[in-house]
Amino acid sequence: MKIGILLDNKVNKWALQRFEPLIDKHDITVFVGQRNDYDVSSIAFKKQPLCHSKEILSALQSPAIAYKRFVRAPHKRMDFYYFSLQNYLKGMDVVYSGDMTRSAYTLASLKDRFRYKLILSWWENIPYRSVFDRKMDFFKHDVMGKVDLFLPFTQGAKRALQIEGIDDRKLRVIYPGVDLERFSPGAKPTHLMNKLKIPEGSFTILYIGKLVSWKGVHNLIYMAKILKDTGIKDFTIAITGKGAQKETMKQIMRQSGTEEHFRFLDFLSYDEIPDVHRMADLLVLPSYPIMYWQEQFGMVLAEAMASGTPVITTLSGSIPEVVGDAAILIPPGDFSALANNVMKLMQDKQLRKDLGLKGRERAIKMYDSKKVATEFLAVLENL
Repeated sequence: MKIGILLDNKVNKWALQRFEPLIDKHDITVFVGQRNDYDVSSIAFKKQPLCHSKEILSALQSPAIAYKRFVRAPHKRMDFYYFSLQNYLKGMDVVYSGDMTRSAYTLASLKDRFRYKLILSWWENIPYRSVFDRKMDFFKHDVMGKVDLFLPFTQGAKRALQIEGIDDRKLRVIYPGVDLERFSPGAKPTHLMNKLKIPEGSFTILYIGKLVSWKGVHNLIYMAKILKDTGIKDFTIAITGKGAQKETMKQIMRQSGTEEHFRFLDFLSYDEIPDVHRMADLLVLPSYPIMYWQEQFGMVLAEAMASGTPVITTLSGSIPEVVGDAAILIPPGDFSALANNVMKLMQDKQLRKDLGLKGRERAIKMYDSKKVATEFLAVLENL
């Protein structure tokens, strides 16, 4: 089977690990835009680069169509290499897109011409979420009817699609996959601890994700202040990620006197993330819901569980579905409950061990990329 994968400019190793077990079974091509956000050199798939100069040259060969799709488009940057892709889509049996993006819009536009099956994964767990984003709303009304199969990543995402009227026959929940060999329990990486100047024996609390308000990142500082005021000194909070709230966080750290307990990691490749998880005694994901967003999955939760790292997280969106009973769940925004549960885990080594074992078992049962690939393969064979 000839399969194409388009993920806009978000091609990365973690998104593709669910397909890795299929490399030797099917002819898979991953399309990589010139401005892709991630390094793809270590990705084993056959990669087809797409570049702007060739796209422009191809567009000049069809000026009327280019004028309609580019100049007269209702929004900026609507298409993803519309002309270039036409050189590669012929003969494709299935084309997969990871979200409601330019990729999905372009693939939907070309589907009737090239007659491939279009599969679209779905993260969104809020029905009619697109009304908050005019461009996405336009995409949605143009794309939804062209999709042959939706692959919601959670039961919550499936329910959102059902509420919007998508036929159950077009819905199949397949969880994201995690490579359980990469993400596995192991000794703390001393090289990373030394690099971050984390003292040996310091209780290390990890956050991985965007530094944005709806991820609840400020609660990490309030938690640190409570721990410090309680007399706890030997702890470190390692922050991996970037975002608009970083400077605000640093300001709160200064005012609260908690700076010494925080370490900001520079940008890391995905190959380094397993060691980051092994470095931690605890992962915290303090997300909270807002009107137009709830935590859609939280890949760091699955990775932490696979790594045997205990987890504290919140009752936001799909998180309870993802972690089950393998994590401590607290109300969103309740930084006092967060601090109390962190202290509880600091004091109870056996509880940390039990949570880590539960998490690993849950990851093996639900998020093993090899099992996920088998489920995806069954879907392809029954399209």
